[in-house]
Amino acid sequence: MFVKKSVLELFDALSEEVFNYALSILKDYDDAKDAVQEVFIQHMRRENTFRGDSSYKTWLLAITRNYCYRKAANKSKMLKRVGTNPAAAYEMNMEASITLNDALEELTNEEYEIIYLREYAGYSYQEMAEILEISLDNVKIKIFRIRQKLRNYLK
Repeated sequence: MFVKKSVLELFDALSEEVFNYALSILKDYDDAKDAVQEVFIQHMRRENTFRGDSSYKTWLLAITRNYCYRKAANKSKMLKRVGTNPAAAYEMNMEASITLNDALEELTNEEYEIIYLREYAGYSYQEMAEILEISLDNVKIKIFRIRQKLRNYLK
């Protein structure tokens, strides 16, 4: 059985984690702040759908993930309509030494999200499986492959 928490209790306890997770996906401070508000609004609207199969934190982070991916997709569509290509604005200096940040920038959004959840936010593989809505074995495989990719890039 789970203990139902008020929205204010959840906000106080988890808003920073929701913000950091949103920032890791959206890579924009203002969009991440908006995401926090939207996630807690969605929580209030769908509070009665929470079954208690996972923790509130895991449930809120799943809501965060879904919101952020929708937001990123909409932003991408808008940029294409305007004709802006953000990737073209970035030029990599090949003479500069390669850092971990450079390697992280080479990851896809999904790969970065997975590494963020494990290495920066410190979630267990089981929590990650619940947040990402994939199997535990799939999480382990993805983590292994991403670490290999980072190692190869840093060589």
